[in-house]
Amino acid sequence: MCSAIKPLIEQVKVAGPALTVWTHPGDITTLVKAIDIAQKGDILVVDGRGFTEAAIWGELLTRSAILRGIEAVIIDGAVRDITDIRKLRYPVFARAAVPCNGTMGFLGNINVPIQCGGIQVNPGDIVLGDDDGVVVVPQGQAKEVLEYAKNIAEAEVKIKDLIEKGKTVGEILNIDEVLGELAKKKPAQLEVK
Repeated sequence: MCSAIKPLIEQVKVAGPALTVWTHPGDITTLVKAIDIAQKGDILVVDGRGFTEAAIWGELLTRSAILRGIEAVIIDGAVRDITDIRKLRYPVFARAAVPCNGTMGFLGNINVPIQCGGIQVNPGDIVLGDDDGVVVVPQGQAKEVLEYAKNIAEAEVKIKDLIEKGKTVGEILNIDEVLGELAKKKPAQLEVK
C-alpha cells in the first residue's frame, strides 16, 4: 500500500486474511457491522475513500475488535483516540489521525473488492503489516510470493554474514560489474568521481 498508510504502534507484525469494508467518507456504520461478523484472525481492510477529516475508527471500535479476535485494522482514512489505541497495543494502520469523530447513517459493503492505500484488495487476500507499512498478496499468488520471500530472506542472511566478515554490500553484489553492464545499456547515466 502507499506509504501514507502507517501503523500507530511500533514493533508490530501482523498477518491474516482480509475482511474488506467499503464505507462512505467519515461513516462508521459498516465498520461496526464488520466487527460483528469478523472471524478470529481476520484483518479488517477499510476503504474509507482516503477521507481524513473525520475518524472512522477509535478506542471503542478497537476494544470491540480485540473482543472479536480481529488481528488488525487497516484504514484508508482517519482514526482518533490514538493514545488509547497505543496503550492497548492494538495494530491499527491508517492514513491520518484527527480529533473529529465519524457519523452513522450510510450503508456500505462488506467482503467486496475495494481500494485501500492505492491498491485493490479482495476478500481473503493475505495482508501483512509491520513498522514499514502494509503489503497485500492476492490469494491466488500466496504460494508463489511466499517462496519468493523465503529466497530473499535466505539471501539477506548470507549477505549479513558476509558484511560481518568485512565485506561491503558493493563487494558482495559486485557493483562494479553491475554498473558496467548498465553503462552498456544506458551510457553516461552514472558518474563516479
